Amino acid sequence: MRKLIFFTSIALLVVLQVQAQAPAPAAAPVDTRKLAEEWMKRLNALSDWYISFDGKEEGVEQRVDSMMELYAPDVVAEVPPHDPEQIGPVMLRGSANLRKWVDKIARTQTRLVYDIARQTGGPTAEHEGWQLIFSTPMPWGGTAVAFQIRGTWSLRENHHRFTSPGAVFLEYGPDRKIHRLRLFLAEISEVSPV
Repeated sequence: MRKLIFFTSIALLVVLQVQAQAPAPAAAPVDTRKLAEEWMKRLNALSDWYISFDGKEEGVEQRVDSMMELYAPDVVAEVPPHDPEQIGPVMLRGSANLRKWVDKIARTQTRLVYDIARQTGGPTAEHEGWQLIFSTPMPWGGTAVAFQIRGTWSLRENHHRFTSPGAVFLEYGPDRKIHRLRLFLAEISEVSPV
């Protein structure tokens, strides 16, 4: 009986060791273009709400909620300031703080048009250009995605229109949520009608 228990134990240990050394199933491939386009779509949608005839804001909370679905609760975001007196980026920690920033965009800006910048190249460059999206797997899991943008928006209060080139850096965790956001806008210029 002891021999049977001994050989059964050895066989069980061998099976467990083989299973432990077996490669883990590969994660589904990440479509980084889809991630970038979804982020841009939800950002642009922040201005797609209206004020009803009785003066109520209709749809703003749904737009903010939709944008916030992309983020992890512990998100860290480096974003441009809304205060004209502030110089440099703003660091936000946690989805509650990021939500305030997203809500402020939705309530103070309209006609948002953020596009992934196009780039031409090569010997002939006869096409309208490519939307280049750069990505890499991160050592701790997840995927980093980066792309250049052109942002255009109007202020809700006075309809002044602005534009700026910029860049977006998104770090998606293994949970497919954004854990880190960096949004840079450079040289914001007011657009004047000709």
